[in-house]
Amino acid sequence: MLIRTLLILILAASLSAAVDAEVVERIVAVVNDKVITMSDLKEEMAIRGQFGVSADKAEALSYAIEREIVLAEAGRLGLTITMDDVTKEIVRFEETFSSRSEFNRFLEIYELSIQDLSRRFASSIAVDKVRQQKEGTSAGRYDKWLSEAKKKAEIKILNSE
Repeated sequence: MLIRTLLILILAASLSAAVDAEVVERIVAVVNDKVITMSDLKEEMAIRGQFGVSADKAEALSYAIEREIVLAEAGRLGLTITMDDVTKEIVRFEETFSSRSEFNRFLEIYELSIQDLSRRFASSIAVDKVRQQKEGTSAGRYDKWLSEAKKKAEIKILNSE
């Protein structure tokens, strides 16, 4: 009986510890049915900062919203992103670091895998391809299209603070 009680207490304590250790991801926006989390924003800001592009939270959120809208359009248009395209972007990004170990440290700090980085760059390439297709020969067409697409999209900004 004593052993059974001890086992129940140990099990209860371990379950309690597991519940306390649960990480809850904060959702900052939803675009149509796609969730943008605070981690997504932090990753975007870090990557943009490494490229020397403005890395404030508002711009990162705006870009993340744009990316979700454009990814849906890329799918609708049947645009494809090759692994070669993605690899080139990863190599270009890695070259912004002074060493391979600094690059690996960046990945570790932001808890990014090469697969995460690949997905991020694939979506950026898709944005560029849609932009090129929408622009065609007339500057400003992409911005006009994006403005209209944002009006049609269901965008909920929850909290980016």
